[in-house]
Amino acid sequence: KDFASQTFTSAYIKQQYACSSSATTMNTFLLASAVALLLHVCVVESFQLQTTTHQSALLAARHQLLMTHRNTDEEDESMHRDTRELVRRRSFLGALSFLFATTHPQSALAGIDVTGLQVEGGKGGNSAIASQLKANDGSGSSRVQEVKQEASTPSATYYPKGATVVEKMDPDAATNAMRYTEPRMTKAGLLTSRYEGQIVGPSSRPLLVSFEFPSDWLQLDKFLGGVQYVDQRNGDKLYLLRASLPEDTTLETVPKQWFGDAIFNPNGSIVKQVGNEVDEYKVSKSQVTTVPGDAPHRRTLLKFFTVTGNGLRVERRGLVDAYQVDNDVYMLVTSSNANKFEAKGKERETVESIVNSFRLERQ
Repeated sequence: KDFASQTFTSAYIKQQYACSSSATTMNTFLLASAVALLLHVCVVESFQLQTTTHQSALLAARHQLLMTHRNTDEEDESMHRDTRELVRRRSFLGALSFLFATTHPQSALAGIDVTGLQVEGGKGGNSAIASQLKANDGSGSSRVQEVKQEASTPSATYYPKGATVVEKMDPDAATNAMRYTEPRMTKAGLLTSRYEGQIVGPSSRPLLVSFEFPSDWLQLDKFLGGVQYVDQRNGDKLYLLRASLPEDTTLETVPKQWFGDAIFNPNGSIVKQVGNEVDEYKVSKSQVTTVPGDAPHRRTLLKFFTVTGNGLRVERRGLVDAYQVDNDVYMLVTSSNANKFEAKGKERETVESIVNSFRLERQ
């Protein structure tokens, strides 16, 4: 703009001093004036156009920035609102599911009809498997079968003083002698403990029982009501069992084979409940022993093979000491490795001392 003004002024001065020069000079002046005027107009218009364009660009950028911030704020608010709604819905659904599960514990089970499945394992069926099938059966016919089974099954016997309920088992099988009360453990020696307690006897009357065993043996049947202990180092075990004598027999007259058949019966506690798979057994010898001041009892030696989980046969030895009460026999049974037993070392001395200390009497 300044350049155009100066050019115009210069041309005007020249015109004052040379207006009378000649026609050529006049034409030159007019041409210069026109050029100067054109330059002035172009420069001024270009500057105004650039200023307007720059201001428009700034306004557009500012508007875009404001809209971006506004959209971001709206998106953040929408995101927070959706998150709060999702958390609220999940909390409500979780509380509703928990309430429904507690009031309908079986509602989530599929209604699979398992009434056609065969449940093996002794007379009346395997009660443990049958109860599991009933618990997972959603069919209507299963309830009919359950009612029929309950009607045909003898009612459980309840014993006083909080005694454990005894399930009716195979009468030919030796099952766990159930605890009547919790035992009293005392120290019998440097490394041995004395077990003194009561077990359920005939007609639900308690019997006094006692024996001595190593203090570091672990109790296995604490919550099921039986009496079982194991040596965790070598697998030696002791069991307290009961079985009913055959008709017209006594502890002295019953054949020795009866002890093996009762103890290793598939429905007995050693095989069925403990899970020992007995492949072969033999009753080696059995004799009646009378101790002054004690009731007659019978000592029996068992030879048998168990099968491990990987299919190996392991030969073992069992010592049995038995007492008769009415028509029932109560037995303390030990189990140990055959090689260590025949070696007549510490393992044999341990199981022999256990059965030698066994005492049982009426209260």
